[in-house]
Amino acid sequence: MKLHYLFPLIVLFTAGCSSNMPNKQEIQSVDSNHYFIDSQFDDDMKGVSWIAKDSRSLHFNEFEFTTVGIKSSGIDKRVSKQVQSQFKTKLHKKMDEKLATKLQGYKNVVLENKELDISVMLYDINDIPEDMRVTEFIPVGSVIGAIKYAAGTRDRSIRILASVDLKDHDSSQLIGRRIFVVNDNGVLENDKSEITIDMLDKNLEQITQQAVDFAFEVTYLDKKQG
Repeated sequence: MKLHYLFPLIVLFTAGCSSNMPNKQEIQSVDSNHYFIDSQFDDDMKGVSWIAKDSRSLHFNEFEFTTVGIKSSGIDKRVSKQVQSQFKTKLHKKMDEKLATKLQGYKNVVLENKELDISVMLYDINDIPEDMRVTEFIPVGSVIGAIKYAAGTRDRSIRILASVDLKDHDSSQLIGRRIFVVNDNGVLENDKSEITIDMLDKNLEQITQQAVDFAFEVTYLDKKQG
């Protein structure tokens, strides 16, 4: 392999990794005040979580999805304001549907009825180079992949950094926070492609599942494991 092929190939290995876990810098940019631990749900959705120590003494039986926030400074310029607004609306609707299915409220005659507020924040919606395919580890494939990357024509992926907050409705006390990443691999042709609502729609299921599963874990599973 000629030397001038090496640099773009190295970039592919170092910058083209669409990790499905938030890195240390991303975690600290969201929350540097709590200690987060790696956690993974049964459906292989990874992330990091913090849960308040006294959460086990709080018994929530009513749930409400409150807001979807987007931190504009972390959003790629190719995601229009209209697309952002549409995505927020769809995410809110999907969250309400998920909550109604998995966290159905109930009235408790023994304990005080407490409501848990759930919210989602999107910090980054960016595109990154798609991971190298296995076939590109052969010499010819590697060179082709490197040239495509350098030319800006390589398939690219959408990466979203998000968090979900759980708060006591009455006191606004933060009960738990989860930070996670959602990847949508190979949906962009190049670094000039517009990021459309149809592309982002593919991430609705993963984001809502992460949020509702986390609320379920804190509300029910964390109690059982105690």
